[in-house]
Amino acid sequence: MRYLRFTIVFTIAALLLGSTPGMAQSDWATDTRVYLLDGTVIMGQLLEKSDDLIIVRSNSGEIHTFEPTQIDRIVTLDSLGGQAQTITVREFPYISFLGGTVAFGLISWLQFDTASDRDAEAKINADNGVAGRASELRDKADRARLLGWSSRILALGSLGVALIPRDRTRRIFPEVGLGADGATRLRLVYTF
Repeated sequence: MRYLRFTIVFTIAALLLGSTPGMAQSDWATDTRVYLLDGTVIMGQLLEKSDDLIIVRSNSGEIHTFEPTQIDRIVTLDSLGGQAQTITVREFPYISFLGGTVAFGLISWLQFDTASDRDAEAKINADNGVAGRASELRDKADRARLLGWSSRILALGSLGVALIPRDRTRRIFPEVGLGADGATRLRLVYTF
């Protein structure tokens, strides 16, 4: 009975932790470059643009606020048109379900271990002539095996959900620079 309570509490905790929003991936990407008059370039997501204020979240997560007088120019992916690169990114949005896989795998292992212990105790009791107790222990072992197989199936299902991929296309900025030989080269950098 003690293992059953532990199993239930552990399962509930694993399911609650597996669905926390803190584990979710951020869903914003670089869509703007802000060139300041002092030569600094801020890359990130344009949050707000008005006549007197421009707010950008940089790739590091910092929020920058600028007045239009500080800015030389703003380049967005939309303003680049065909020059913006389009890439396909494979994501696993349900990867947090791996926590459930680990939790249910552990529960399965504990249940099979309990079943093995109960079978050993039942054999000892049967050899000593205590048939009633041996039968009771075999029933408990069968119940633990049933819970072990159920947990194993849930672990495999959770693994299957965690490995569901999703392909998304994104537009990114091309990076152009001069090589060591002075030739113009195009280098594509993608930061997630």
